[in-house]
Amino acid sequence: MNPAFHRSQRVICAGLLSFLATASDWPQLQRDAGRTGRTSDSVAPPYRARWVWLGPDQTLRNRESAPGWPDDLKSRENHTFPKLPARVGFTIADSVQPVLVGGRLYVGSMDGTAYSIDAADGSTLWSAGIPGGTVATAAVSGEIVIFSTVLGGVVGLHRGDGSAAWTFDCGKSITGAPCGVGNTVLVATHGGRVFALNTQDGVEVWRSPKLPAPVHGGIASDGTHVFVGAENMVLYSLKFSDGSITASHAMRGQSFRMLWPVVAHHRVWANTIPTPIIGSEYIGETNSGSRLFLDGTSPAVEEENLLRWLKGDTNGGRWPEASPDWKHLFVLDAGDLSEPFTVPAGPAEGVGVALHPVVLDNSDRILTYFKTRFPKLTADNGAVFGTHFTIDIAAVNEVTGRRVPIDHGHLANLWPWETDNLYGLSVGGTRLWMRQNFRGTMMLDLATGTYRGVTAPIRHHDGGNFGWDVVYKDQGPPIRTSQPPLMGRTAPIIVGERVYLAENWGITCVEHAP
Repeated sequence: MNPAFHRSQRVICAGLLSFLATASDWPQLQRDAGRTGRTSDSVAPPYRARWVWLGPDQTLRNRESAPGWPDDLKSRENHTFPKLPARVGFTIADSVQPVLVGGRLYVGSMDGTAYSIDAADGSTLWSAGIPGGTVATAAVSGEIVIFSTVLGGVVGLHRGDGSAAWTFDCGKSITGAPCGVGNTVLVATHGGRVFALNTQDGVEVWRSPKLPAPVHGGIASDGTHVFVGAENMVLYSLKFSDGSITASHAMRGQSFRMLWPVVAHHRVWANTIPTPIIGSEYIGETNSGSRLFLDGTSPAVEEENLLRWLKGDTNGGRWPEASPDWKHLFVLDAGDLSEPFTVPAGPAEGVGVALHPVVLDNSDRILTYFKTRFPKLTADNGAVFGTHFTIDIAAVNEVTGRRVPIDHGHLANLWPWETDNLYGLSVGGTRLWMRQNFRGTMMLDLATGTYRGVTAPIRHHDGGNFGWDVVYKDQGPPIRTSQPPLMGRTAPIIVGERVYLAENWGITCVEHAP
């Protein structure tokens, strides 16, 4: 195929998947129906908090950001942002990413309320009920913002004032984010069905055949097919026009919860939570009785060993935990869900939260995490947090599945992250944004191999001293919420000249600090 023609098709597809978004909108989870997680918008360091929304009755506004704003939000040693509450009366799940269209943010809570927030100053524009609450990111189509609920409802609200436009009862719980393509929104339920609804009136367009197991995770679409993983550990392809099943692929793992497939370059990139446990930072290491990573004497040998290990080869007992059950990243042809290769990647996650799905950068590379003895981009962790190896970020060769290092001749030397506690990923320009609720937010510039600590909940916390650009509190405890948040991991969104991220207790807007 002519490369120029191929590139033009990608541009067309990107437009179709933007769900009626402009260049400076982020209308659904990971921005588009393919869940690519990227935008050309970019925000340069250093950073500061522009505003912090703490619920419908309180917003802190940085006095350095606009004339007349009152609050001292300049992060520094021994400083806690003023007027921070000890507790808020709502909870935003870890799995929720804010969305933004037309200068307005939208976010839903676990307590049954949706909010619209002015993206410029953090003021609350309206709040509205979403019975049962949500643990998923909203989606915006035209003048309608759509929320799914844990009670199985789908609620369409008018963006202008939050008034009800329509509701639809799917009958079973929904924990994955709505996926929008044009004037259609797709939701998948714990009852094992996918529903396609008209975004403007909520009328059912189709419902899929009942899948053999619930759908706990998310869905994605390329506008021709819909891709969804059910808890029988099978990924299904449904025809976008009528919901009929066109292909399926059995996968290893124990769940798709907290995950979603990504559609890019005519492939489906699907993560699962590995079996027999939800990851571990020690798998393949001597402290778990294995020499898997020590035996990798070069990157090429390491990858060959990982491929053997993922087939169940114990190498005469040197790799005793070897099993196909550790396979967690599957690359499938979008047309028939055939699998062209295996990605040589071992588990890199634990503590109950799945490894974040892949992300597409603006050089059209598929990026993901790799545990390795030979990092090229992130850092050399040494023996930090009990592991002797490092989690690197690299691209995936789309012909072979092998790792394609991002090598600037030096390591970015990120703050040493635990290999069992990684970050959600999104891309703005050349910058990779990484976020988790416990540690906060980091930015890694893919063009220069440099990083910056952006936000941290507490400066002196859990053995760390976080002298980052935006730190809410100098000492603990953290701000309490109305209930324990559902675990998950989502990345910041980048829109125009600002970055927005969801905390369990609010929303923060980050901007460049001149």
